[in-house]
Amino acid sequence: MAKITFPTILTLIRLIASPIVLPILLVYGLPYNIAIINIFLASLFALLALTDFFDGYLARKLKLESRLGKALDPLADKFLVYSTLIALLAINRIYFYWVVLLIGRDFFIMGLRQIALEQGFSVPVDWLGKIKTMTLLTFLTVTIAHPYHWMHHDSFYQGIETTLLFFTLILSLWSAKNYYDTFMEKASSTLTNTNEY
Repeated sequence: MAKITFPTILTLIRLIASPIVLPILLVYGLPYNIAIINIFLASLFALLALTDFFDGYLARKLKLESRLGKALDPLADKFLVYSTLIALLAINRIYFYWVVLLIGRDFFIMGLRQIALEQGFSVPVDWLGKIKTMTLLTFLTVTIAHPYHWMHHDSFYQGIETTLLFFTLILSLWSAKNYYDTFMEKASSTLTNTNEY
């Protein structure tokens, strides 16, 4: 049996806490709009998001990369983002269409990657996709921490949240197009190489 490394343990923490602990705390804690609760929940989300960086960094730095970790890492990432989006939707902190768009975009890319693998090539993560992920995680952190009724300068925080949402949506669509273009380019190249034989 393969040994579970520390980076994989970080991934497992994110994988388990994201769909089980975090959504419950968000749904039952955020509606109170109490500053300390909002900040605590935003910090918890940010810590879980940071494990995505540290598990990969430590695995490479300490040469502890494993097949289990590589398989679980993207799954844990999806659980973190999707469960948070759905929890925020359940308490009306985000418009339902943005949730549909963000999750639908991911399923579109996952579909492209699956088709690519079946055709014998891959569609790697690009820099724009990484920036989109960072912007999305920042947007979710701000949305969770958003003070709403417990501060007078609500419009200021609303402006920050709206700006982050705008950039998240733009980057999501832009990166999805990049993935599609890469997919089509590699698919055409693969087809050309096949026809040559």
